[in-house]
Amino acid sequence: MATWKCQECDNILENRCKPGKCKVCGATKDKLFKEEQEKGQRRKGAVTAQVNPKP
Repeated sequence: MATWKCQECDNILENRCKPGKCKVCGATKDKLFKEEQEKGQRRKGAVTAQVNPKP
């Protein structure tokens, strides 16, 4: 998932692809910019899949 930030209202959106507009203020997609996340860091509260190794 990518994190997109609206330059109009500072709302943060999380989508796979660039959204068409901001859900809060309705700003067009050219006002949405991708926020870079450091490798290995996840958003607070993100759910990760846990795999149990077979014995």
